[in-house]
Amino acid sequence: MLTNFDRYDLIITARKSKKFRELDDKVRVMAFELGKKNPKINKDEYLALKEKRDEQLMSFINSLEPADKFDRTTYQKIDPKITQKFERYLSKFPNTKKSVIFTGPTGTGKTYCAKYIQHVLTQKGFKVHLTTTFNLVKRMKDHLFGQDSTVPYDFFESDLLIIDDLGVEPTIKNSDEVLYTVINERYSNDKALLITTNLSKDQISTRYEDRIFGRIYDKAKSAVIIFNGKDLRIE
Repeated sequence: MLTNFDRYDLIITARKSKKFRELDDKVRVMAFELGKKNPKINKDEYLALKEKRDEQLMSFINSLEPADKFDRTTYQKIDPKITQKFERYLSKFPNTKKSVIFTGPTGTGKTYCAKYIQHVLTQKGFKVHLTTTFNLVKRMKDHLFGQDSTVPYDFFESDLLIIDDLGVEPTIKNSDEVLYTVINERYSNDKALLITTNLSKDQISTRYEDRIFGRIYDKAKSAVIIFNGKDLRIE
Protein backbone atom coordinates (compact mmCIF):
# COMPACT_ATOMS: atom_id res chain seq x y z
CA MET A 1 0.00 0.00 0.00
CA LEU A 2 1.30 3.45 -0.89
CA THR A 3 2.30 5.61 2.06
CA ASN A 4 1.51 9.30 2.41
CA PHE A 5 5.12 10.27 1.75
CA ASP A 6 5.65 11.90 -1.64
CA ARG A 7 2.14 10.90 -2.65
CA TYR A 8 0.55 14.26 -3.33
CA ASP A 9 3.11 15.57 -5.82
CA LEU A 10 3.04 12.25 -7.68
CA ILE A 11 -0.74 12.44 -7.87
CA ILE A 12 -0.47 15.87 -9.53
CA THR A 13 1.70 14.31 -12.26
CA ALA A 14 -0.33 11.10 -12.54
CA ARG A 15 -3.55 13.11 -13.02
CA LYS A 16 -2.38 13.89 -16.56
CA SER A 17 -3.81 10.45 -17.33
CA LYS A 18 -7.58 10.72 -17.89
CA LYS A 19 -8.17 7.24 -16.43
CA PHE A 20 -6.32 8.06 -13.22
CA ARG A 21 -7.84 11.54 -12.96
CA GLU A 22 -11.40 10.19 -13.11
CA LEU A 23 -10.64 7.65 -10.37
CA ASP A 24 -8.85 10.20 -8.21
CA ASP A 25 -11.77 12.63 -8.56
CA LYS A 26 -14.17 9.96 -7.27
CA VAL A 27 -11.92 9.28 -4.27
CA ARG A 28 -11.67 13.00 -3.46
CA VAL A 29 -15.44 13.53 -3.66
CA MET A 30 -16.09 10.54 -1.39
CA ALA A 31 -13.45 11.73 1.10
CA PHE A 32 -15.10 15.15 1.20
CA GLU A 33 -18.55 13.64 1.78
CA LEU A 34 -17.22 11.32 4.48
CA GLY A 35 -15.74 14.35 6.21
CA LYS A 36 -19.24 15.82 6.29
CA LYS A 37 -20.54 12.50 7.68
CA ASN A 38 -22.79 11.94 4.66
CA PRO A 39 -24.71 8.70 5.43
CA LYS A 40 -25.04 7.95 1.71
CA ILE A 41 -21.29 7.30 1.40
CA ASN A 42 -20.19 3.74 2.19
CA LYS A 43 -16.82 3.84 3.93
CA ASP A 44 -15.85 0.31 2.82
CA GLU A 45 -16.61 1.23 -0.79
CA TYR A 46 -14.50 4.38 -0.38
CA LEU A 47 -11.54 2.44 1.05
CA ALA A 48 -11.74 -0.12 -1.77
CA LEU A 49 -11.79 2.65 -4.38
CA LYS A 50 -8.95 4.46 -2.62
CA GLU A 51 -6.88 1.24 -2.66
CA LYS A 52 -7.52 0.85 -6.38
CA ARG A 53 -6.43 4.47 -6.91
CA ASP A 54 -3.24 3.88 -4.91
CA GLU A 55 -2.47 0.70 -6.87
CA GLN A 56 -2.68 2.71 -10.09
CA LEU A 57 -0.40 5.34 -8.57
CA MET A 58 2.11 2.69 -7.51
CA SER A 59 2.12 1.37 -11.06
CA PHE A 60 2.87 4.91 -12.24
CA ILE A 61 5.74 5.23 -9.75
CA ASN A 62 7.24 1.94 -10.89
CA SER A 63 7.25 3.20 -14.46
CA LEU A 64 9.51 6.10 -13.55
CA GLU A 65 13.27 6.12 -13.99
CA PRO A 66 15.05 3.97 -11.36
CA ALA A 67 15.81 5.87 -8.14
CA ASP A 68 19.56 5.23 -8.32
CA LYS A 69 19.92 7.30 -11.49
CA PHE A 70 20.54 11.05 -11.32
CA ASP A 71 21.70 13.30 -14.13
CA ARG A 72 24.81 15.07 -12.86
CA THR A 73 25.33 17.17 -16.02
CA THR A 74 23.94 20.32 -14.41
CA TYR A 75 25.85 19.63 -11.20
CA GLN A 76 29.12 20.23 -13.01
CA LYS A 77 27.98 23.73 -14.03
CA ILE A 78 27.30 24.92 -10.48
CA ASP A 79 29.90 26.96 -8.61
CA PRO A 80 32.00 24.49 -6.53
CA LYS A 81 31.84 26.94 -3.59
CA ILE A 82 28.11 26.31 -3.50
CA THR A 83 28.23 22.54 -3.92
CA GLN A 84 30.91 22.27 -1.22
CA LYS A 85 28.58 23.97 1.26
CA PHE A 86 25.66 21.60 0.82
CA GLU A 87 27.96 18.58 0.50
CA ARG A 88 29.16 19.44 4.03
CA TYR A 89 25.53 19.65 5.08
CA LEU A 90 24.89 16.21 3.59
CA SER A 91 27.89 14.73 5.38
CA LYS A 92 26.54 15.92 8.74
CA PHE A 93 22.91 14.92 8.17
CA PRO A 94 20.91 14.08 10.30
CA ASN A 95 23.13 15.29 13.15
CA THR A 96 22.71 18.86 11.94
CA LYS A 97 19.28 20.26 12.72
CA LYS A 98 19.81 23.47 10.80
CA SER A 99 17.45 24.53 8.07
CA VAL A 100 18.88 25.69 4.75
CA ILE A 101 17.69 28.44 2.43
CA PHE A 102 18.74 28.35 -1.23
CA THR A 103 18.23 31.87 -2.59
CA GLY A 104 19.10 33.53 -5.89
CA PRO A 105 17.85 34.31 -9.40
CA THR A 106 15.79 31.86 -11.40
CA GLY A 107 17.66 29.16 -13.30
CA THR A 108 20.78 29.17 -11.11
CA GLY A 109 20.35 25.57 -9.92
CA LYS A 110 18.46 25.89 -6.63
CA THR A 111 15.74 23.34 -7.39
CA TYR A 112 18.20 21.02 -9.10
CA CYS A 113 20.45 21.02 -6.01
CA ALA A 114 17.44 20.46 -3.76
CA LYS A 115 16.52 17.40 -5.83
CA TYR A 116 20.13 16.25 -5.70
CA ILE A 117 20.03 16.43 -1.89
CA GLN A 118 16.73 14.53 -1.91
CA HIS A 119 18.29 11.86 -4.11
CA VAL A 120 21.42 11.42 -1.97
CA LEU A 121 19.57 11.27 1.35
CA THR A 122 16.89 8.93 -0.03
CA GLN A 123 19.64 6.59 -1.20
CA LYS A 124 20.94 6.61 2.38
CA GLY A 125 17.54 5.54 3.68
CA PHE A 126 16.21 8.88 4.91
CA LYS A 127 12.66 9.97 4.23
CA VAL A 128 12.76 13.20 2.22
CA HIS A 129 9.68 14.98 0.91
CA LEU A 130 9.90 17.67 -1.76
CA THR A 131 6.90 19.87 -2.51
CA THR A 132 6.27 23.22 -4.14
CA THR A 133 4.95 25.94 -1.85
CA PHE A 134 1.75 26.04 -3.90
CA ASN A 135 1.11 22.30 -3.43
CA LEU A 136 1.92 22.50 0.27
CA VAL A 137 -0.61 25.29 0.81
CA LYS A 138 -3.26 23.58 -1.30
CA ARG A 139 -2.83 20.20 0.36
CA MET A 140 -2.90 21.67 3.87
CA LYS A 141 -6.03 23.68 3.08
CA ASP A 142 -7.73 20.64 1.52
CA HIS A 143 -7.02 18.69 4.70
CA LEU A 144 -7.90 21.41 7.22
CA PHE A 145 -11.14 22.36 5.49
CA GLY A 146 -12.39 18.82 4.84
CA GLN A 147 -11.74 18.33 1.12
CA ASP A 148 -9.13 15.63 1.72
CA SER A 149 -9.26 13.36 4.78
CA THR A 150 -5.64 12.24 4.31
CA VAL A 151 -3.38 13.56 7.08
CA PRO A 152 -0.27 15.18 5.49
CA TYR A 153 2.22 13.33 7.72
CA ASP A 154 5.03 13.84 5.19
CA PHE A 155 5.12 17.57 5.95
CA PHE A 156 5.69 16.92 9.63
CA GLU A 157 7.40 13.55 10.01
CA SER A 158 9.86 13.33 7.10
CA ASP A 159 13.54 13.55 7.99
CA LEU A 160 13.84 16.50 5.61
CA LEU A 161 11.09 18.63 4.09
CA ILE A 162 12.04 20.58 0.96
CA ILE A 163 9.77 23.52 0.12
CA ASP A 164 10.48 24.63 -3.44
CA ASP A 165 9.77 28.06 -4.94
CA LEU A 166 8.77 29.97 -1.81
CA GLY A 167 7.17 33.22 -2.89
CA VAL A 168 5.62 32.21 -6.20
CA GLU A 169 2.42 30.83 -4.65
CA PRO A 170 -0.66 33.08 -4.99
CA THR A 171 -1.61 35.12 -1.93
CA ILE A 172 -4.99 33.67 -1.01
CA LYS A 173 -7.01 33.46 2.19
CA ASN A 174 -5.27 31.44 4.94
CA SER A 175 -2.22 30.64 2.77
CA ASP A 176 0.25 32.23 5.22
CA GLU A 177 -1.52 30.55 8.14
CA VAL A 178 -1.15 27.01 6.77
CA LEU A 179 2.43 27.70 5.64
CA TYR A 180 3.24 28.90 9.15
CA THR A 181 1.66 25.76 10.63
CA VAL A 182 4.11 23.52 8.75
CA ILE A 183 7.20 25.69 9.22
CA ASN A 184 6.54 26.27 12.92
CA GLU A 185 5.88 22.59 13.63
CA ARG A 186 9.19 21.57 12.12
CA TYR A 187 11.00 24.52 13.70
CA SER A 188 9.64 23.68 17.16
CA ASN A 189 10.60 20.01 16.82
CA ASP A 190 14.08 20.59 15.34
CA LYS A 191 13.06 18.93 12.07
CA ALA A 192 15.27 19.80 9.10
CA LEU A 193 13.84 22.10 6.43
CA LEU A 194 15.24 23.18 3.06
CA ILE A 195 13.67 26.12 1.24
CA THR A 196 14.38 27.37 -2.29
CA THR A 197 13.32 30.86 -3.29
CA ASN A 198 13.97 33.53 -5.91
CA LEU A 199 13.26 36.19 -3.30
CA SER A 200 15.89 38.08 -1.32
CA LYS A 201 15.85 38.21 2.46
CA ASP A 202 14.28 41.68 2.35
CA GLN A 203 11.62 40.53 -0.12
CA ILE A 204 10.69 37.60 2.10
CA SER A 205 10.48 39.98 5.07
CA THR A 206 8.00 42.09 3.10
CA ARG A 207 6.07 39.18 1.57
CA TYR A 208 5.48 37.16 4.78
CA GLU A 209 4.49 37.94 8.34
CA ASP A 210 7.19 38.29 11.00
CA ARG A 211 6.57 34.90 12.59
CA ILE A 212 7.27 33.08 9.29
CA PHE A 213 10.28 35.26 8.47
CA GLY A 214 11.70 34.85 11.99
CA ARG A 215 11.61 31.06 11.83
CA ILE A 216 13.10 30.85 8.35
CA TYR A 217 15.97 33.21 9.12
CA ASP A 218 16.67 32.31 12.75
CA LYS A 219 20.49 32.62 12.84
CA ALA A 220 20.80 29.80 15.38
CA LYS A 221 18.79 27.37 13.28
CA SER A 222 19.33 28.26 9.64
CA ALA A 223 22.00 28.73 7.00
CA VAL A 224 21.68 30.70 3.77
CA ILE A 225 23.33 29.60 0.51
CA ILE A 226 23.26 32.24 -2.24
CA PHE A 227 23.16 31.07 -5.85
CA ASN A 228 24.56 33.55 -8.36
CA GLY A 229 25.42 33.44 -12.03
CA LYS A 230 23.70 32.85 -15.35
CA ASP A 231 20.60 30.79 -16.06
CA LEU A 232 22.01 27.24 -16.34
CA ARG A 233 19.11 26.13 -18.51
CA ILE A 234 20.13 28.35 -21.42
CA GLU A 235 23.92 28.08 -21.18
